[in-house]
Amino acid sequence: MQHILFRVGPEIFAIPADDINAVLPMPTLEHLANAPEHFVGLLRYQDRLVPVLDVNVLQGQPPCRPVISTRILLVSSTEGALGLLVEQAMEMMDLRSPQILPNDLLVKDRDWLTPEIFDTELGLVQSVRWRALLTSEWSALAVEES
Repeated sequence: MQHILFRVGPEIFAIPADDINAVLPMPTLEHLANAPEHFVGLLRYQDRLVPVLDVNVLQGQPPCRPVISTRILLVSSTEGALGLLVEQAMEMMDLRSPQILPNDLLVKDRDWLTPEIFDTELGLVQSVRWRALLTSEWSALAVEES
């Protein structure tokens, strides 16, 4: 299955390409006061407001820098839409036959990371479970504009 790869620090992560609606350059976002640190802002996309989260911050790293490889991965399901701000959105890769990490190697507050890892020529790649980030609160923000 094809995945888009991106880096957070030295680590490489992947999201299935079938889950991605669009890969967007960094646009101007609508900011909200008193929002959590990992919330970057609201993206106006096709008459909708979509919350955008910084994956670097979610992973305990400094916020994404506005470099040429910084992108918003727009993902959606019937529950709602979400933008994931990532740095070094590098390439597409066919990833198959993952290894499953034991539960004691997984960080408990990072349920958005799956236990699946792939051994690639770039190094180990961990799969992202983005639907775990689409809470009811974020979903409620992703509304159509009037």
